[in-house]
Amino acid sequence: MKKALVVMSELPGHGRGVNGRTLVQFLRTYLGHAAVGACSAADLLRGREREAETVFLGLPSPVTGRHLARLRRRRLVLFDLFDHHHPLWTDANRDLLRDASGLYLKAWTDARWDHGIRMGYAPIRRYGKLRLALALSGLRGALGVPPPAHRHDVLFLGAATGRDPGRADPVTVPNQRVEWLLELKTRGQHLATWGGLLGGTLAPHVVERYGDLSRFMLPGKVPFRRYFRALQESRVALTPEGNAPWSYRHYEAIYARAMIVTNDFRHIQTLIPLPNQGMVHVEPGQPVVPAIEEALRLRRERPDLLEENVRFLERYLDQGLYSRRRPLLWERFTAQLPP
Repeated sequence: MKKALVVMSELPGHGRGVNGRTLVQFLRTYLGHAAVGACSAADLLRGREREAETVFLGLPSPVTGRHLARLRRRRLVLFDLFDHHHPLWTDANRDLLRDASGLYLKAWTDARWDHGIRMGYAPIRRYGKLRLALALSGLRGALGVPPPAHRHDVLFLGAATGRDPGRADPVTVPNQRVEWLLELKTRGQHLATWGGLLGGTLAPHVVERYGDLSRFMLPGKVPFRRYFRALQESRVALTPEGNAPWSYRHYEAIYARAMIVTNDFRHIQTLIPLPNQGMVHVEPGQPVVPAIEEALRLRRERPDLLEENVRFLERYLDQGLYSRRRPLLWERFTAQLPP
């Protein structure tokens, strides 16, 4: 019997970042390759029955009671890695899945949610290019090359995405990323800034709400090495809410030794915890420039805070990646599973 079986989610046009491969790789990091299997919902109806101690069922999925009857398992855990703020079961299988499982994993949980099932946190993708960037920085330090000079007060780089409007008219839903950049333009002229919005990410309703944003757009893609170098050259990194409240930038900025000004993260939980006491939080509707100035003050008065944030992450990650050498993260993941 496998230790774990991941049944992939099914949504055309979406790849390994959300279909379940991220979870498979995470599980194999700690359990070993042979102990973790993967299949599709259709595979459950073919051949022999599937069995595993824990079955992780990715949503959305066409599974029915017939599919579940082909699974021999100790526990069933639901998951999705999409940025929706709600479960991705359907009207047809909602009650079935709720009854069969006591846990639903997403990339983050919000203490204000009430979806009729216990919510837990799923692993996110980790990228080897972050470890490579950190290794190169360490090599430069070993050779006596000084760290990058701080040329920027504040950095933001990202798509012009915003929270799912749900049933509201998207034109009426504030976009925190755009609003923070607009505030920087009008009230943050004394700050040296780097970055902007990635090209091709402006939805029509964003333009309708905010007008011409072309002055914030960056042409083409920004290579990771250029982006991470800019993070290292920045005193503060902005991590406003996009489709989801968390972003990879939270973790990358900490490793780059930048102070973080974030959307209010104090009611959010992620599998890789963030050092909430080491970040400046901005509540919804509040201005960002005072928070940037607070972050700059903290950086001057508490320079040790940057290394404290790195040490906090390194309790769970090994140079930005999952590793058996950091068992605390695995313990955190398994502690949430049903008995």
